[in-house]
Amino acid sequence: MNLKAALLKLLARKRYDRDIDAARLQRILIVRPAKIGDTLCLFPLIRELKKALPDARIDVYAGVHNSFLFKYVTQVSRVYTRRRNRNWFGTLTEVLRMRRNRYDLVIDTMEIRFGKVLSLLLIDPVWLIGSSGFESRYGLWNSDLGLYYRLVRWKREHTTERMLGFLRALGIHHYDATMEFPIGDDAREYAQAFLQPYAGRRLIGLNAEASDAARSINEAEVAEICKRIHARDPDALVVLFASPHRRERAGTLIESAKLDRVVPETGSRNIFDAAALVSRLDVMVSPDTSFIHIASAFDIATVGVYPRDDEHLVYWGPRSSRYRVVFPPHAGTGIRGFSTGQVVDAVMELLQPGEPGGMVLRDG
Repeated sequence: MNLKAALLKLLARKRYDRDIDAARLQRILIVRPAKIGDTLCLFPLIRELKKALPDARIDVYAGVHNSFLFKYVTQVSRVYTRRRNRNWFGTLTEVLRMRRNRYDLVIDTMEIRFGKVLSLLLIDPVWLIGSSGFESRYGLWNSDLGLYYRLVRWKREHTTERMLGFLRALGIHHYDATMEFPIGDDAREYAQAFLQPYAGRRLIGLNAEASDAARSINEAEVAEICKRIHARDPDALVVLFASPHRRERAGTLIESAKLDRVVPETGSRNIFDAAALVSRLDVMVSPDTSFIHIASAFDIATVGVYPRDDEHLVYWGPRSSRYRVVFPPHAGTGIRGFSTGQVVDAVMELLQPGEPGGMVLRDG
């Protein structure tokens, strides 16, 4: 056993001398320093927790990559931020502020981490619940620590459902699992102004970027998808999404490939503006990124391009009522070799009213 594991086993202990009474909880902290997609899967838990316990104050301990996402989440009173590793003093200051709140309950949604466990010890809530069974570290799982009042076992289910499992741990069994993403009026006004010139057109969003090149739709594939859509439906308009540093490149691609009826998404100031655009689309096409979860939050018909990994799809697949998933022919961590024809066929199906809900399309 290494030093960190030994310290955690020694320090991470707590004695609980009474059972939790969910109805009496007044101060609740949810720990979720995660990425954008992970955070969107958390919003239903926050909404349903507040619905079940309307008098409770709910705070969130987030990270630098997701703390801004709670701006319009009215159920959250305050967001604390885990700073980057080099700014340990900033993180310690936030942890001490949380300690002063004397939380009745902390919901730890993350896998085991040394710094996280030390933070939980300092925050020192009356009750602490967490999850187990996803990832071990230092040779330990959360379940190896004597710190938790209750652990929710990891199940083979979508991450949204896994987050909602904390409600069941509190005895709350009736809830709505619908995803959502509060975005604010400014974002809606931006989207309305951007799309006003295209009123009456069928709108197809296309995001090509993922976390790495192997999981992204490359430029040749983008051009092929756009051309095939135009050939099948000359009146449809493709809105090409791109991160700010790639917008100029997206415009160059549209011009060089002579892509008709394709417009680059420009002028958005933040993720809320981009989400507002997604909320007004007929179909959203994207590899496995936060755009999938954004489309699910607004129940927009979705075509997802995923690596050939059934397990990953269960945890992170689309949640819209109407979707298609396109796999490449071979298993792996990338999407190379996926069929652009299948993507366009799926788009055309979803543009028709009354098409069935979810479907996975396997190439090869």
